[in-house]
Amino acid sequence: MSVRAAGSPESLQASAVTVAVCTHDRPDKLERLLQSLARQTRSPRAVLIVDNAPSSDATEQLVRRSPGVRYVREAVPGLDFARNRALRESDSEIVAYVDDDAVVAEDWVESIAGVFDESPAIGVCTGKVDALTMATEGARLFEASGGFGRGDRRLHLPPGAGARPPGLPKPLAAWAFSVGAGVSLAVRRRFALDLGGFDEALDMGAVLPGGGDTDMLWRMLEAGHQVVYEPRVRAWHEHRADERGAEQQILGHGRATVATLTKFVAVAPWRRKLPAAAFLAWRLAKPVVRLVRRLFGRDPLPASLLARLVVECWSGLFAYPQALRLAASRRREFGTVGVASQLGSLSPGIREEI
Repeated sequence: MSVRAAGSPESLQASAVTVAVCTHDRPDKLERLLQSLARQTRSPRAVLIVDNAPSSDATEQLVRRSPGVRYVREAVPGLDFARNRALRESDSEIVAYVDDDAVVAEDWVESIAGVFDESPAIGVCTGKVDALTMATEGARLFEASGGFGRGDRRLHLPPGAGARPPGLPKPLAAWAFSVGAGVSLAVRRRFALDLGGFDEALDMGAVLPGGGDTDMLWRMLEAGHQVVYEPRVRAWHEHRADERGAEQQILGHGRATVATLTKFVAVAPWRRKLPAAAFLAWRLAKPVVRLVRRLFGRDPLPASLLARLVVECWSGLFAYPQALRLAASRRREFGTVGVASQLGSLSPGIREEI
């Protein structure tokens, strides 16, 4: 099944936004999100629920009780299979993704549309994501590790597209990790389709629990499109409540970061390989540096967690090829022909490199 869906570019409404929620067996949290979407100051063209490999019909039944909300079922397990299904199903120029365990501000859709209306060159808009609550141990630990927040300063990338970004110059690979997360992420649909959609080998659960959002940000920048982090696009995420769950999320993010960067180094144009490799080396060294700082009481995470993070980051060097094989296996199992990954889209012969 191809990512590109029926519907010519001429039929798309450039100012219209489809809200896409990719969900798996969390109807209670999804209902809370739908309530926040129902209070928008600007109504989206559509709200699309992509039910990813559900174990029951609970989500479908919830959507049937929700006026104006559309339901589709994506059988292939994997977040980026669901994200690509949303791209295929949408007929709006802007597809705004939000996690099912988040809630959004009343002007979330309006603020996203305003960003894309600034320039046809903008390919992605991300927003500020704070913790929904800090009342649990898990939420406090995840926020201590950095959370999803990226501050109150607007970023317009690549450097030179808007106000000068803060700090020292960075490679595009580094900027991709600095401008938000998939919890609240909107893409210009035709740009995303031209790139082949989201890489379905990322966000594969335990094998590779993340990376699809960052990969899309990086490929948008590599393709010459602009990315905007707009803190006025506000959302709140319910972090995992228990400390063990938060630890697993922190460790998974570390592994996914390195795995995604390993792909970046492999597929980047030659002029970008060295900067990407240097950033990868830093991300491998960073948990070691944090562990040393913790010995002097200068890092908020426990030393035991940081030691495990060192191991998880290094294991990320080998995670992407494994995830590629798993994604291909799932396509064969479910009889689909989706995005095999974006290998080769930036550099020929990449499969042999990996």
